This record gives sequence, C-alpha cells and structure tokens, in this order.
Amino acid sequence: MTSMGRVAVKFAYDGTRFMGSQRQPGERTAESELLKALIKIGAITSADENRFRVASRTDRGVSALGNVFAVDTDFRLPELLAALNAKCEDVHCYALAEAPKNFSPRRAHDRWYRYHLPYRGQNLELMVAGAKEFEGEHEFRLFCKPDGKVTLRTLGSVTLRREGELIVIDIRAREFLRNMVRRIVSALDQLGQGKVTIEEVRAALQGQGRSMGLADAEGLVLMDIELDLDWQHHPTGRMATVVAERAHRARVLLRFEEALQEKCRLD
Repeated sequence: MTSMGRVAVKFAYDGTRFMGSQRQPGERTAESELLKALIKIGAITSADENRFRVASRTDRGVSALGNVFAVDTDFRLPELLAALNAKCEDVHCYALAEAPKNFSPRRAHDRWYRYHLPYRGQNLELMVAGAKEFEGEHEFRLFCKPDGKVTLRTLGSVTLRREGELIVIDIRAREFLRNMVRRIVSALDQLGQGKVTIEEVRAALQGQGRSMGLADAEGLVLMDIELDLDWQHHPTGRMATVVAERAHRARVLLRFEEALQEKCRLD
C-alpha cells in the first residue's frame, strides 16, 4: 500500500462557469468541482480528513490560470492529473509537486493577478504614473472590502501596457485583501478617463477621501502563485493555460463590444 503524502496541484478555470472558487452550500464552485473529482477517483475521502487547502480565493466571475490546491493522498502521482481532468468539468489541472507534510499553499511568496481592461481612449501615461503610486506599503482601506482585517498592505509591482484593444494591468504582491485588485484597476481606469486626479489617488492611499469603484470581475485573472516547489508539468498543461488566456481576452472584448452596442441602442 502506498503511504500518504502531501501533494500540490496547479489548476486553471473559467470564472464565468462558477459561483466563485470557495465552497458554498448548494453552489457550484471551483473548489466543489475539484473535491467531487478527488473523491470520485478515490484520491481523498473528505476535504477535512485529507487537509484540502487552496492558495487563493477568487470571486464569482474571476478566472485563474495558476491557482494551487494541496491535499494528503496516496493516489499514484504519475496518474493523478489525468484522472482529475477526466472527472473535472471547467477546471484543468496541469502541474503537480510533492510537498512537505506541513505545507500550506496559502503561505505563498508572491501572487500575480492580471486584468484585461478594454481601451477606450484612456490617458495611458497618466495611468502608468498612477500605477507607481500603488507600489510599496500603503493603507488600502478604501481599496478593499475590509472584512475586519488590517488594511495596511505592500504591493511589489503594478505595471500596465496597451496590447491592441486591451490595457493589460499586472499586479503582484504576497497577499491581497478582498476586491483589492479590482478597486485598484477601477481607480486607474478613472484616472485615465480624467474622472479622478492623481492627488485623489494619493489621498485615498492614506485612507482619506472616497472609494473609486469596483472593476468588473470578469476582467480579472489569477495568473500564478509563487511557492517553493518543484513542479512537474503535464504534457498538455502549458498549452492549455496559453489558450485559456487568449480565450479570456476574447471574452472581455466581446462583453465590451456587446455593452457598447446596447448603449448605442438605448441612446
């Protein structure tokens, strides 16, 4: 009999197919889909008994290309990814690593989020300057849903560039507060449209002034999570994540075009 070991698995999903990532009673989520598959293939008996943990929670509509879960299992590792993908719907598992017994994917060194924002004439130079204001340690009380947590956080980098009809915004940090990335994106978008000033952004980062809105969930992707693990990639894994990002970009543009058409119809 194979001894029980701790395993970490990288997985991707289309956030529009789920009610978020975290388990919720009576709702289909990325976690519930993974747990159902793990139990079906006999890799675990329950989430609690096998210490099922996920690195990052994402809201309804937010997608992921590099989320991570960890679990205790005696399932044959060379067959685990293929077995999971055969039973999962709308979730793709593409890399695994053996992990220490006390490993928790929540203790990541870095989390990388990407936002695909439709370009509609925003001042990119001003947005780039605004992005720099968010780097380093700041008070993010006006850029999150607090949930009673300390709101002082440190961002490693906030960068943006235009790629065709999209503005690609990359944000990296060890940890994020709820809705934090989407509120930062909204502030940068409003800055680029001339609806707020860079002085107002600076004041908000000191906890003064007002919130600057919440960007749509469907534009956001959790790209990757940095952990000290030796990842072994499934043969089709890397291509699947590339295709997934292309699909995400296309979906964001399609939704924007549909919204414009609806606005023109109403006008």
